[in-house]
Amino acid sequence: MYKKIVYGVITSILALVVVGCAPRAAPTEAPPPEIREMPVEVVEAEKPASAPSGYGAADYADIERLIIRTASLDLVVPDTEAALDEINDLVDELGGYVVESNVYQYQEGMQAHVTLRVPAESLDVALERIRGLATEVRHESISGQDVTEEYVDLQSRLRHLEATEARLLEFLEEAEDTEAALEVYDRLQEIQAEVEQVKGRMQYLEQSAALATISLDITPDELAQPIQVGGWHPEGTLRKAFESLIRVLQFLVDAAIVIVVLVIPVLGVIAAPIIGLFFLVRALIRRRARRVK
Repeated sequence: MYKKIVYGVITSILALVVVGCAPRAAPTEAPPPEIREMPVEVVEAEKPASAPSGYGAADYADIERLIIRTASLDLVVPDTEAALDEINDLVDELGGYVVESNVYQYQEGMQAHVTLRVPAESLDVALERIRGLATEVRHESISGQDVTEEYVDLQSRLRHLEATEARLLEFLEEAEDTEAALEVYDRLQEIQAEVEQVKGRMQYLEQSAALATISLDITPDELAQPIQVGGWHPEGTLRKAFESLIRVLQFLVDAAIVIVVLVIPVLGVIAAPIIGLFFLVRALIRRRARRVK
């Protein structure tokens, strides 16, 4: 009984201290379930809904945008090996690096697929230099993903978690009961793990926005030339034949799936009573025939 009274007094005092220090929340809103029930009551600051606390609508719009930029090019070059050497030199010059490089050797020449990353501010320069290596740019696409809102929300969440972590550390230092200290410590571990996750995601977004990604498909002139004999393009006929084969195979597979999954079970359900009735009638007829004899 005495222990419960002491717990109640400590809980009330700590709750009053934390409530007095914490920012006032709207009276109609319940505090977020960031911390589960503990021997000591922990009252947290209200979690922001969209824009973080401290940022008004105008301030939020003025935040420097965080854009993840990507580009993809399909190039035809005179010499694939020479083009790869120049691309590697360009990446080193701009302070980037090659993420992936795949080379395919054919009788007519070498084909390659390269993925590289360069500083985002140097993307336009890199694309212009890469286009200069090609005799033809068959395809080019440039896109950007705006992750500013997610990053700002992560900043707000990080501040919220760090404030909660500081309060839990205070409670842990003041806890006199072992059981109470262990429960606070367990929750502190969870909060610290969330802090690390948020920091990791923020770091990933920062690095992704700082370095643009460029994917290159490089084909030599010899391989890029279409096969043509007297106005006939066998590669077109071959492609149509493959497309027809794929459609036929797709139809057969779809039909097999329908038969196995739908037709056979339905036929089994329908046939089972009929077969059972047939054997029953046959058994009755045989029994009656034996009696007649």
